Amino acid sequence: MFYGCMEQINSKYLIYPKQKTTDSAATKLKLFYTNDWHGQTDNIGGILGGSLQFDSSTKGQKIDTLKLAAGDTWSGANVKKNNFILNLMNYMGFDACAIGNHELDAGTKAMLDTVSNSSKTKFVSANLKTTQGEQLKGVETSFIKEENGNKYGIIGLSPLDLKTVVLPERISDINVQNFEQTVKSTQIEIDKMKAQGVNKIIILSHIGKDMDEKLARALDGVDIIVGGHSHDKIEDIKEGENLVRSKSGEPVVILQTGQNAENYGILNAEFDINGILKRVSNSVVETSKKKSSIIEDIKNFEVGVSPKVGSIKEIDSLPENRRKAPSQWTAMMADSMREALGVDVALINSANIRKVPQIGKLTEQDIEESAPMKNDLLRTQMSEEQIVSGIKNAAYRSMGATDGYPGLLQCSGIKYTIDSNGNLLNLSFVDKEGKETPVDINNPSKTKMYTVALDSFLANGKEYPEMVPKSQVEKFNYDKDTTMINYLKSRADKEDLVIKDDGRLKIVQTSQAPRQNSSTRNI
Repeated sequence: MFYGCMEQINSKYLIYPKQKTTDSAATKLKLFYTNDWHGQTDNIGGILGGSLQFDSSTKGQKIDTLKLAAGDTWSGANVKKNNFILNLMNYMGFDACAIGNHELDAGTKAMLDTVSNSSKTKFVSANLKTTQGEQLKGVETSFIKEENGNKYGIIGLSPLDLKTVVLPERISDINVQNFEQTVKSTQIEIDKMKAQGVNKIIILSHIGKDMDEKLARALDGVDIIVGGHSHDKIEDIKEGENLVRSKSGEPVVILQTGQNAENYGILNAEFDINGILKRVSNSVVETSKKKSSIIEDIKNFEVGVSPKVGSIKEIDSLPENRRKAPSQWTAMMADSMREALGVDVALINSANIRKVPQIGKLTEQDIEESAPMKNDLLRTQMSEEQIVSGIKNAAYRSMGATDGYPGLLQCSGIKYTIDSNGNLLNLSFVDKEGKETPVDINNPSKTKMYTVALDSFLANGKEYPEMVPKSQVEKFNYDKDTTMINYLKSRADKEDLVIKDDGRLKIVQTSQAPRQNSSTRNI
């Protein structure tokens, strides 16, 4: 048992046991950790640079080292690209990776085929099972890694909401355990390793920070949780925030680096002879956001040279919280859907777009990375009332949530204004000639109909129940990246693209106190 007191010295924390051990008895670990790359190759070059620097800084030192990832390293159904990212992980020497939701974007079989090609990185999940309750072939519940004679137990956990964030038909052959079952399965793995003399336990968790804290307090024997899924950037070590106590009162450190390979983390830790943390320091390092020529060359070789679409002269960057702000790149993608499907209105949920390309050469791969999910596009009819209701409720819920869940609807064929609390102030339909028709947002027509383009994720109703089609649906076997590629290639200004906010979605500040409805659903 340990005293609850700690001392902070230059971001280093000392955790004192009742019986102190000498420094010579301590086991020292330097951990390089990441989460939620989402296949963003522009930023992964920064992870590579950080990994190489980590290797250089630890070379020749008598210190244990590990490299761990907490899942969602790739994103989307491009299997060639997913294999390319796995090869990068192997090259960097990652010891293990959790199975997140995006590892399954292409389906269970595609994920298993990809991880079976891994030469170094092990993929782990203790709470992901087949529908028959068996462990997935090629995915381990846990494993033991030995460094300089010291043994570390590594356990993986997959997202508890997996069935709601991955298309059900792609993962119909697997199930994920609920929280109580996950706690039980994790404790079983911990106890197995403790019985083998392993007393330093690390969990690679893709269940979100709030659930990680709850998990840490429910377990006995865990030391470090490298987390993901909620996209939190957790800096330093703070008592009660990312330093909590386990069921038996021992310290547990919770780590996470944000998302989109924008950062990586380095944890320095010392364990006493009983495997209990006695000293830790944590740094989260920002990566370079410029394209790496090395990464691009390797990607071109393994995935293929991506055809050029055009060149970008100016472009608005992706908002810090893309769920709660206008995004002109997303709006232009909606324009491409509207044109390709020949509809009055096109709708995209803000979270669907994962990056905005950089100034300069624009390739098909850049566009595919911005919308990696590979949903099917749909064409249907919706009433004025249904469209207004969907936009109104999405705005109200999103602006009132700390994380912006589920996200504003970005549109083509519509202009609307909300206040910072998410109240819809006005809305107009805009025809293809640019003529605006204002709508009575308090009494929209139930009979006036519009043709609408949206994707299968938005239409499934799980995050936007108002958007479930109520009339016949025509399905197209391609996603918005395809329409965007064709749309930009056909533009006369494709070699001089300016993609700046055109005011179709406006947010005005209100003097009323903001609502703070917390939400933790991030994908």
